[in-house]
Amino acid sequence: MAATTRNPGKAYADFQEQDLIAPHSEKTVNKFDIYCPQENCRCKILLSSAATLVQREKSKLVLPKLPLTGATVSTIDDVSESEKKESAEATDSSNNTDKESKDNANEEELQSFWRITDMMAFENIGFSKKLPNGTQFLSCADCDTGPLGYHEPQATKEYLIALNRVRYHDRS
Repeated sequence: MAATTRNPGKAYADFQEQDLIAPHSEKTVNKFDIYCPQENCRCKILLSSAATLVQREKSKLVLPKLPLTGATVSTIDDVSESEKKESAEATDSSNNTDKESKDNANEEELQSFWRITDMMAFENIGFSKKLPNGTQFLSCADCDTGPLGYHEPQATKEYLIALNRVRYHDRS
């Protein structure tokens, strides 16, 4: 009987964040190869030194709420115009409190990400369909685990992978 091959990486929780980064030129890069977070998936996502460490808003990786309550639609692309309008009205009424919240932003709202500027630098990565705002979630290309990160077309050539959503493996 063949043994199941396990992912060679270790979970993010097994490291201190500073152990995952290495100085390179004038930036900090990923010290280890990056793998899918699933132990039984051997998909390598990035090689070491392929990404730089950046801080971005934590809220970007929150899965969007699908407008499926009481509706017959099955995908986020099927949002009706009336639902979009209701959402916009709700956003307008909460803008005053949102503005105050953004003004009081603190470090707890930021998260560390690996930033990749060339899509071809990935060893393996999957992209979701575009959300209405254009954002695409990134997932494991082999087992579709995700979201591991995201890409916003407005931020051209910026693909972000959350440090805490992947596994790490030292090739040495």
